[in-house]
Amino acid sequence: MPVTVSEYKNELLSEIEGMSADKLRQILDFVCFIKAKEVIDPSQSWFWTKQWQKMEHMADNDKNTGNIIGNGTLNDLLSELKQ
Repeated sequence: MPVTVSEYKNELLSEIEGMSADKLRQILDFVCFIKAKEVIDPSQSWFWTKQWQKMEHMADNDKNTGNIIGNGTLNDLLSELKQ
């Protein structure tokens, strides 16, 4: 007899009961990955994790506020550091 959606939900709720916030965040990141994996190249899935997107947002903020060395490219950074 196949497992019902309700049974899966109950099992998931039972498994996550009492987990730390960090572990629950990891589960949510994985859920995000599962939902998007049909439209995202699996070899690029790391880019779409919440953590990576948060770092992308931070980098954009640094660029917008001028909190970078050079023009934001690796080559320009290396040139600036050599000076």
